[in-house]
Amino acid sequence: MRVVLFFDGKNFYAGWKDQAHGRDVDFKKLSQWVVRAVGGTHLMGAYYYTGVDDSLPRTPGQEKLDGFLDMLAQEPGFFVQRFAQRNRTHVCSQCQAPHTFSQEKEVDTTIVADMLRLGAVGGFDIAVLVSGDADLTPAVEGVRSLGKQVYVASWGQSGLSSRIRRAAFDHVDLMQGLPEFARGAGDFARPANDHQFGSATPAAQVSNDPEAYVQACFEEIKRAQATMPGGYIGAHFFVTKWRSSILPELVDLRRRALDLLVERGQAEVYLTDDGIQAVRLKG
Repeated sequence: MRVVLFFDGKNFYAGWKDQAHGRDVDFKKLSQWVVRAVGGTHLMGAYYYTGVDDSLPRTPGQEKLDGFLDMLAQEPGFFVQRFAQRNRTHVCSQCQAPHTFSQEKEVDTTIVADMLRLGAVGGFDIAVLVSGDADLTPAVEGVRSLGKQVYVASWGQSGLSSRIRRAAFDHVDLMQGLPEFARGAGDFARPANDHQFGSATPAAQVSNDPEAYVQACFEEIKRAQATMPGGYIGAHFFVTKWRSSILPELVDLRRRALDLLVERGQAEVYLTDDGIQAVRLKG
């Protein structure tokens, strides 16, 4: 049975923060667990939709979200769609206090359209909508009318509307799978699998000590500066494609080590003359 996942990013994040208390998630393992939970055999794709604030200057929060979405887009089978948030201001009729909020209506309409389009062309046998938003109920009902099974998944009951739950074939509680796809503290320095990309650096024993791992990141940036044309390495390239036997293959682990170096003032991310975001050591 072929399975496709549709993530409502805002709803997914809110439930994760509220119920999972921000525990780090391995999205590859999460998708595999969901496929098994609905009786599927093959993941045909995982689509992640979210609104982003594209205003300038960029805030640390925006940069962090961009980094997460870049990482997720590198996962096999994951496809990330970003939409501009539209900020609205509402003035309370009683106290006259302004309240600013963001709308992501384009996210909802695109999820509905993609679910119906893929369902109509036989792109899946089972659809899993990772959201409890009642506004997406028409998508569930529409795909079900095509003879497909549609599950809704959420973090416990957080954000799960009764309307969308009634429309779905069944509910998948992500909290039940959290012990399987959450990363433990030791995973900071654990390779994603037993295979490491080859490199000119001799193979090293990877430690479960985050400090040792940050040091490995430091050494790899130093090596990159000495070997890359122009004397610099693109930050995105370093995190996603730089070959190393002492850095993990998993993108978010590399990014975390790099972030620590930047926070400690040992490295910096900067713009080159040709507009590339690059990384280099300081001092």
